[in-house]
Parts: sequence; structure tokens; C-alpha cells
Amino acid sequence: MVERCSAGMPRPRPPQRASRRPNAAADRAVRAATAREPLLPPGFLGWAFGRALAMALLVGAAWVVYDSASSDRFQVRSIHVQGNVLLGRAEVEQVVAAIGANVFWIDPGQVAARVRALPLVQRAEVGVTLPDTVDVTIVERQPAGYWVSGGTTYLVDREGVILKAVDPDTPPASMPTVAQMDGQPLTAGSRVDARALAASAQLTTLLPDVGVAPLAFEWSPDAGLEVPTQDGWRARFDETGSVDQQVAVLRAIRDELTRTRSAATLIDVRFGDRPYIR
Repeated sequence: MVERCSAGMPRPRPPQRASRRPNAAADRAVRAATAREPLLPPGFLGWAFGRALAMALLVGAAWVVYDSASSDRFQVRSIHVQGNVLLGRAEVEQVVAAIGANVFWIDPGQVAARVRALPLVQRAEVGVTLPDTVDVTIVERQPAGYWVSGGTTYLVDREGVILKAVDPDTPPASMPTVAQMDGQPLTAGSRVDARALAASAQLTTLLPDVGVAPLAFEWSPDAGLEVPTQDGWRARFDETGSVDQQVAVLRAIRDELTRTRSAATLIDVRFGDRPYIR
């Protein structure tokens, strides 16, 4: 309908404003244009604090390392040795060679290897105790007998390792003594025939049980193990074979010689069922 004014003329209607439709893309563009850029990127303060802390820790660690490597407080002043009985403390200290060195520069593996190279040492462990001590724990080789060669008596272990030269006047009766015929002087750490030593230990027990009194044990590469007896004859054994079987053969031969009233100067039982009698 057309409204009429008081004069009778039609009154025009005001124009209708067009409705505004929402536009998400435009809104985002407006916000992006009007937004202010932050002064610092997100997380910058945390990143900067972390870097500063890491740098401080690095500088502190470097100072600790420098102080430890150069300070007189960490110079080795004593070497603590335990487990040594036959081996002298001074000999161990000389091999360790750590007095005056910085304790942090000591390589326990290398020091232990040098200590194990000593003839009397079977095992060795090395450690350090701050601020100035090196600890050495030794397991020595155990003496099993005496070996006489070149006019010198040596202490030897059951593996045949020469431990050291000893006074020949006081050998204990509990360990056998083997004399190497035409032998030369030996050095500590060298090896001799361990089987001859083990066979001598067995014969020390077995021969008296069959009525044979051994006076000594003599060894050579050609003749093997030879035993002079109290009755004046000698027995010869193969140290690589069965000592029990050879003693049984020796007993049978000795009994037969006694029964027949025969004499012998040498009974060789190294060849099993073919003994040699002279």
C-alpha cells in the first residue's frame, strides 16, 4: 500500500537496507591485518634460558676437569698392595710406576697387565682411591715344588712356571724336588716340564707303599724321570703316562727279582708291558 500524506499525495517508503551476510574469509583477513606481531617468538625465553644453563654447566665441567687434571691434590702419593706373600712390595711399586702421576690419568688395565707380567703373579686387579692412592690386589702363583737346574734351586708352581731362585738348604719335605740333568741356569717366568713335577709328587706317595724308598728325582728330555733308590738300583718312568700302572709293573719286577735272588741296576717301566731291566 501507498501511504498518503496530509496533502493527499502518496508518501514514498524509505529504501530497505540490504542484509549483510557473514564472510569468514574476510573476517580472518581483517583480523590478520589489524593484529600486532609479538615482540619475541613463542618459547624464546625458555629456549634462551636453556642455552644459558647449558653453557654454564659446560663451563663448570671444564673447570672441574682442568682443576682435577692439574691440581696437586690428585697426584698419587701411595700404592696400596695386598695379596703379596712371595713378591716384595717394592717390586710391585716399581712395576706400577704411578707415584707423582695424576690419579685421573692412571689406566688400571695397563697397570694390571704390567703387574701380571711378574712371574710370581697369577692374577692382578688395579683401582684408584681418591684423592691420591692406587690399589693393587694380587693373587700369587702357589709353589708346588723345587726345580734344580744349572746348580741353582728354583721355586716352581704346578704349571711349571719358575717363580724365583731360593736357598737350596731349606726345602720343605712336603714338596718334591726335581733335578734337571745337564740343565742350564733358568730365569723367573720360564717354564719347565710340569708333568715331571706332578709325577714326582705322585711317586713320593706311591713308591714307599710298594717298599721302594726314593732318594731323589732326576729328569732329562731323553731319559724321562729317573729315581735312584735306597736299595742301589734306579727306576725310570714316563712322566706323560700312567704313574699308577708303571708303579704296579715296577712292583711286580722287584718281587720277581727278590724271588729269584737276582740283581739289577736299572728298571725301566716306560714301555708298558715291555719293561727293560739291566
